[in-house]
Amino acid sequence: DIATACHDGMIRIFTVEEQKKASEAEKTAFHNEVMESKAKSSSGPSAQEIAALPKWEMNASHIGKSDGQVQVFNKNGRAIAAQWSATSATWIEVGEVTGSNQNAGTVDGVSYDHVFPIEIDVPGGGVQNLQIGYNNGENPFATAQTFIDAHMLDQGYLSQIADYIRNRVGEAAGPTLGMGGAGSSSTTAASPTPVPMDITPSAPPTPTYKHLPMVGYKSFETGADKKVLAKVSNKIREFNSCFNNNNLSPEEASTGLDTLCNTIAATNRYHATTISDEVLSIILKMIKDWSLKNVFPSIDLARLAVLHPDAAQSSRVGIWENVITAALDRCSDIESSDLEGTPRTAIPMLSMRLFANSFRGGAGSQAAAENNLHRILKCVDSFATATNKNIRLALATVLLNVSSYMKSAGRVVGDDSIPELFLITIGNICGSGLYETEAVVRVLVAFGTVLLVSDSFKKKANDLNMGSMLQHVAGQHGEKATSIVADIQSILQG
Repeated sequence: DIATACHDGMIRIFTVEEQKKASEAEKTAFHNEVMESKAKSSSGPSAQEIAALPKWEMNASHIGKSDGQVQVFNKNGRAIAAQWSATSATWIEVGEVTGSNQNAGTVDGVSYDHVFPIEIDVPGGGVQNLQIGYNNGENPFATAQTFIDAHMLDQGYLSQIADYIRNRVGEAAGPTLGMGGAGSSSTTAASPTPVPMDITPSAPPTPTYKHLPMVGYKSFETGADKKVLAKVSNKIREFNSCFNNNNLSPEEASTGLDTLCNTIAATNRYHATTISDEVLSIILKMIKDWSLKNVFPSIDLARLAVLHPDAAQSSRVGIWENVITAALDRCSDIESSDLEGTPRTAIPMLSMRLFANSFRGGAGSQAAAENNLHRILKCVDSFATATNKNIRLALATVLLNVSSYMKSAGRVVGDDSIPELFLITIGNICGSGLYETEAVVRVLVAFGTVLLVSDSFKKKANDLNMGSMLQHVAGQHGEKATSIVADIQSILQG
């Protein structure tokens, strides 16, 4: 006979002896339980589980730990899997999550082959409920060490957790830490009164802040769908038909433009699609050569194309330098022009979104933005008092992404004038009184983040007495802004 003890708490005995066989009713009940279990494991994540996943539009704030890491996000109410690309420093959508095995699950949005509960006894008799994720083929000790580091547990629990993973893959019962020495694999209480676990978190090597620094990048992805891109391409073709010079060739206006738009729209295929230099050159040609009245749809295409990992890879730095330079030139042109209407708002707004997305795109677009950083910051400052709120939010996002890029690089990028230019621009924004709360919050986080990059920012900010000004601004924009400024004050005074 074979006896099985399963995670549902049932023991079942299988035999070849006729006299021990179950009745037909018991066999039917067992079959129904198997079918129900299979249906549950293949139905995919529930609405509640999807709601708990990190939002796809905020994926830039979730930095992957290694190339190829898979994480699940909530995209418009659907669970989608995305893979981390170390080359482009972006999440690439792979597809929708439609099912899982019985033990599979997610921990903090990361998918695992097995997810198990672990209870930690805390002083006073309480229990802290945690989850540990494990993928088939991983080293249980490495997984256990990562778990210990993440939750600042006693190192003595390494063997206990590793043994638990090795012995209980496929089971759902979890151990209670603090109920036995290392190596114990007990899954039930060892005594009526659990022995509290004395957890003493190690002191952080550097001060930590509630809202700082900025991690990852915010981006403007709206419009990357076929319906919106069809309108953009139709508008480009309409403008193109009006030109005698500098217009697109028939092939560029049809096949080239359609190929680009179809590739941009298929966000779930970014890991498997490419954008050629020839197609990117169509965007550059329009931004560089078309009139102010007609150029803005091409800038819109650029801010979406730069988010494609292949388009923004390191080998494309030269193309994106030219695109960013052309967009900066058009911003200068519109600023000195008396042209009114849509272009006056659209050109700076879409250009700022392009600059912001360039930091989110990939190594090539990031390097291109870094090489143009002085001009980008000057452009931001020149539109700091814009009357359009979409321009204001876009340029606040540029500053936010610049700060995050510097923090991830661990250095001040650009020339020696960058710290002063960056801080003066923030001062002009905060002093204008024009900005909505979300834009102000982004600017404040950008300011706090650069203070953690280099003492040159901190010294210049104190020289400009920016702390007191920010305190006044934060008071007008709610608790979050006030809390961010408290972090900033702590840095400035540290």
